Amino acid sequence: MPALHEIQRDFSRYLLGGAPDRVAAAILHDRLEPARRAQVYRNHLRISLTEALAATFPVVARLVGPDYFAAAVRRYVAAHPPRQPVLAEYGEDFPAFVETLPNAPAYLGDVARMEWAINLSLHAPDVAALDADSLRGAPLQGMHLMPHPASRLLVSAYPVHGIWAANQPGADGAVDLVEGGVALLIWRRGADTMFRTLEKPEHRFIAALFAGAELNRAAGLALQSDPLFDLARALAALLAEPIFRNPSA
Repeated sequence: MPALHEIQRDFSRYLLGGAPDRVAAAILHDRLEPARRAQVYRNHLRISLTEALAATFPVVARLVGPDYFAAAVRRYVAAHPPRQPVLAEYGEDFPAFVETLPNAPAYLGDVARMEWAINLSLHAPDVAALDADSLRGAPLQGMHLMPHPASRLLVSAYPVHGIWAANQPGADGAVDLVEGGVALLIWRRGADTMFRTLEKPEHRFIAALFAGAELNRAAGLALQSDPLFDLARALAALLAEPIFRNPSA
């Protein structure tokens, strides 16, 4: 009789598509044959992971169709099995994986990245956000603004926000790819995930802040893109939403 850790190893391999022989030999025979009992567990795993990824990437699933998506998930699970118990945390490598799929749209990976960013934002820790009152009277020199755990930036060569919106329930799926690329700021407001497009100077400003640059340095980078960049207006708009973390909370 093999050791327990060997049975667990063989069972894990079987669940991900391995042969059933070694697993079946370790299962007691009762009303259900060992091979069929093992198959029940493999089917349940596939269904559970397919449903979990479909919940995280619903637009990707709609774009490629249910059969294609299910087949892609089977390949993905075999190559990238879950390594954590929370299914909402599963799928980090999925955007890069879908870019390797045959006949997949060129923008599919970035759509998946947007959905993953939304998922991360939705499940991020709920910490206090920085607002304008917290900064009143504070010196700007040397100031760092830390991103809130639910805040994300996404840059794509495609209008992924339009593709995402066009594939929500009730939408017609039509989008004009001629719109070109986009930079998005994604954050959470209450229980809802929000996003908006960014012009180049504001994107450079926020990206620098998120990377740890001082406020004055980030503003300088934005002004290099557009000498008319309005720092006060941009900062006020950002502080009106929970974009940054309150370091004193």
